[in-house]
Amino acid sequence: MKNNSVDWNMVWTEMMQANQKADHQERGDCAKLWDSRENAERFWKRSQKNKGRIEKTLKELPLKKGSRVLDIGSGPGSLAIPLSEKVAHVTAVEPGKGMMELLQENISKYGINNIGCVNKRWEDLNVEDDLEGPYDIVIASFSLGMPDIRNAIEKMQSASSGHVCLYWFAGETPWEAHSYNLWPAMYGMEYSPGPKCDVLYNLLYSMGIFPDMHVFPLEFTNDFGSMDEAIDYFRSRYTIETEQQEIMLRNYLEETLEQQDGLFVDHGHSTRVKIWWEKEVID
Repeated sequence: MKNNSVDWNMVWTEMMQANQKADHQERGDCAKLWDSRENAERFWKRSQKNKGRIEKTLKELPLKKGSRVLDIGSGPGSLAIPLSEKVAHVTAVEPGKGMMELLQENISKYGINNIGCVNKRWEDLNVEDDLEGPYDIVIASFSLGMPDIRNAIEKMQSASSGHVCLYWFAGETPWEAHSYNLWPAMYGMEYSPGPKCDVLYNLLYSMGIFPDMHVFPLEFTNDFGSMDEAIDYFRSRYTIETEQQEIMLRNYLEETLEQQDGLFVDHGHSTRVKIWWEKEVID
């Protein structure tokens, strides 16, 4: 018997909305975090320290010299730039202003001529007008902060002529661990985590998509040259409206961050999942 009683898209949307609430105010979509040039540079620096993970990701993709790839939520080019060396064309979709600015600088710096850039949210993008599809591979690597995930996946399907590959989270993330500790004191309410891979899989299943899945661990490290730098970074992830909230954040970071070689270090462990399918198989 088919069980269609759960609207998994609504479950996703409600969890996203609850996750974005702080002190009864909307924090806004997650792309706003990456409007900051400073946050974009920090992300790029961290990704360059973890090239082994990027190389592993590339090896897991069915890449060919003639492949056309769509990278949704490309950031500063962590995947798009090494991808461009292996395929015919990459379209990088990135809504964050800081990320897009750094991506375009990286493209110029490395003399790349086969990456097209689209500075839009995936939700606002028109597949026919804004893209150069279809694409052999569509990738969304930890960039699924879309409230209507069903619509987002349907657009990925329409842009793809082959594979769709999603990376997302399984279980608690390091930044969620911080939020569980900070939320009650700072906002007087419990923290609500965002949707994870269980909701995503069930949604895909309800859409008639039966993907392969691979779960893997990933270490998370953020280095800060000073406590003030750490506070500035964490402040961008929270709504700080009072002096008391600022003090709470500082006290928490002073107790939590480790000091190593003159740096303040945020360590974390997370479990992530790769979810992928071939469009030709299900159509």
